[in-house]
Amino acid sequence: MATEQPTLQLQANDPKPDYIIIFDTTITPPLAANEKAPTKAEAGQKLQDEYGALLGLLTDAGLQATGRSGGKNSGKILVFVRADEARVQAEIHRERLSDWLHGVASTRPSPRTPRDFSSNPVTPAERLRLVHSILTHPRVLSSTSITSAASSGRTAGLTTLPSATFPHVTSIFPPHDTQFNKKWLENWSSRSHLLSIPPEELDQIKDHYGEKIALYFAFLQHYFASLIFPAGLGAVFWLAGLAYSPVYAVAVVGWSVFFVERWRIKERELSVQWGSFGVHNVEVQRSEFKGASKVIDQVTGVEKESFPFLRTLSRQLASVPVLLVFMTALATLISVIYSIETLVGEVYDGAGKRYLALVPTVLFVGLVPQVTALWETTARRLTGWENHEHETEHENSLTLKVFALNFFVAYGSLILTSYVYIPFGSLLVPHILQLLPSHHAARLSKASPDKLNFSINSSKLHTQIVAYTLTNQIVGAFTEIGVPMIMRLLNKEVAKVQEKRKQSGNNTPTLEQKDDEAEHAYLERIRNEATLPVYTVFADYAEMCTQFGYLTLFSLIWPVAPVWSFVNNFFELRSDAFKITTQHQRPVPVREASIGPWLEALGFITWLGALTNASLVYLYRPHLSHPSPTAEYLSELTSRNITLPANGTVYSTSAMHLASHSDTPISSIKSTLWTALLVALATEHAYLLFRGSVRFLLHRLVWKDCEAERTIRRGQLEMKKGYLDEMNLKKGPEELSAMSGAKAEAEEEEKLKDVVEGEGSFWKRGDLGLEEIRRKGKTE
Repeated sequence: MATEQPTLQLQANDPKPDYIIIFDTTITPPLAANEKAPTKAEAGQKLQDEYGALLGLLTDAGLQATGRSGGKNSGKILVFVRADEARVQAEIHRERLSDWLHGVASTRPSPRTPRDFSSNPVTPAERLRLVHSILTHPRVLSSTSITSAASSGRTAGLTTLPSATFPHVTSIFPPHDTQFNKKWLENWSSRSHLLSIPPEELDQIKDHYGEKIALYFAFLQHYFASLIFPAGLGAVFWLAGLAYSPVYAVAVVGWSVFFVERWRIKERELSVQWGSFGVHNVEVQRSEFKGASKVIDQVTGVEKESFPFLRTLSRQLASVPVLLVFMTALATLISVIYSIETLVGEVYDGAGKRYLALVPTVLFVGLVPQVTALWETTARRLTGWENHEHETEHENSLTLKVFALNFFVAYGSLILTSYVYIPFGSLLVPHILQLLPSHHAARLSKASPDKLNFSINSSKLHTQIVAYTLTNQIVGAFTEIGVPMIMRLLNKEVAKVQEKRKQSGNNTPTLEQKDDEAEHAYLERIRNEATLPVYTVFADYAEMCTQFGYLTLFSLIWPVAPVWSFVNNFFELRSDAFKITTQHQRPVPVREASIGPWLEALGFITWLGALTNASLVYLYRPHLSHPSPTAEYLSELTSRNITLPANGTVYSTSAMHLASHSDTPISSIKSTLWTALLVALATEHAYLLFRGSVRFLLHRLVWKDCEAERTIRRGQLEMKKGYLDEMNLKKGPEELSAMSGAKAEAEEEEKLKDVVEGEGSFWKRGDLGLEEIRRKGKTE
């Protein structure tokens, strides 16, 4: 007995459940129409029936289930769920067979025996993903589709939470693997992982958290390593004092194109290596998808729900006007706040300016997030209304909607400064003052609005890009990691104080069930994880995409910006790992082959970066003025891009500065901006040519005949060879011809019967060409 005790103790301390279901008894389900509120006894009986039905449902699906208290006075029950090994093996066999039949790339050879489908080890992420499919797939008696978990047994059908059947079931989450998390954090904080993350580390993340999380860290690692070039180049140009350099602009745009196209191939290689390439072929329907009719798949012969594509497309187009309304409202709001900031900061010089300067920040923080949050809620409803069949399509549509509005929030102020404030500020500010009531205008400026000589703050563009690429990253890191930790500590302290007050004011003995001593430590950890928020990779991708936009679109203004992004991403790799392992619930593993819509967003930013860099170089790059006929000719060609001083001196200026200080500023500014637009359009064509060349060269040099590409071709070849083996057709041409036997001879005789006598005698007559040549020679 003494030798068995440690094993029993270990099992009690770590039961290793697959999932924990939260059953919240404090929730009051909504009443149906004409339904009377139940009495306390009736509500208690319904609660017991619902909990019993939940356990019965889980057991019927081949899952082990047991409940524990969710904590003192929490009113929650933690239902620990673990799948039977036989059911897991059935799911493994089903999924791998489904992958093979649907052409999902895999490094495993084509199967020759049934055991080959489940011979490879099962990773923790694979197990969790399959058990989650048992829990959440619709509950049907049987399924003819091999992509459905219902084809290997009963499913629990917990598709939406909470539901009408189980209104008290609020969430499902897998517990963290604390040993793996500790090892992960220790490895990534070691000296050997300072500049690069070994590929085997990413494989381990994939095995524990799934391909979706692993792809994010692979992308972040690739982005971090790629920043070495722009960071080094930017540091050189910054130290040399070369502002708005066309060489730097071309280098940054070229780097951005190479980065995006190289990652396009990199993620393809990873998806082949991880066995998720082509996984969209086995993607199941969303539980929220509502088909208009049922049809028979012409390829598989399986009956499935169907919704016309044109109806989905029409609904997507219907959401465009709603998006335009929000974009217009947000652009107007940002413009108004920007105008207030300009008037208070650069025109007003009265009492309380220090405090009034905070008003634009307060307005931005108080109003802009409200608009974006309202749009995210609206976008989710619109995307749900579009009724996408698969989760990938749903997520792509939602991501693009949210990114479109966040683009204005991230870059709106920089665009206003670059293309509105500096070109038109001296004209617009007096005009804005004229629109205000006279007493407000008088308070803002001592001079009359029509005689106001407003001076442009030429350093504003530089100040903004420094704030966005440096200050915002520091604040964002603290908001992402520090604030949640502080809030959780405060909530724990508040809960302790409230618990003490309840105990001091209530003499009634508690009926809470105490934990077993062997289980207490483990249950406390799970209770803590149950209070953590759910992790979504959306915010992290959005952060990196926004940072990439600052570098590609506007780092020309401050070339050292990539250096700070490089430093930030060094800590981002570690902080995101810390955030996932300690600050959020363990995410449900998801198979993905690409970063999806974020790749398209990055491609859009590279295209836009070609336009912004060309226009910024033209507008703001200092130019030298030379008093010579050549300079006069160049001045005519470049629309006053070079000026000729009367005293013959040489000095530096810029196109935008010259236009705003000319005798006819409006016409000069229009001419300058129009020329800048032409320059940007010409740059766009050069960008498209360059991108096509990079994509072609990378495909030929990197992807063509690489290990991942060979794996795909090898899999297709092995599948066809296996079919030939099964049909006994894998023989040479002569052997296959001999196998036809008498049938082939009979077919040949039939063909000979169809040949007329003239045609047969033609071939039996022999060659007459040589005889004709001899005859011709004799005659000559």
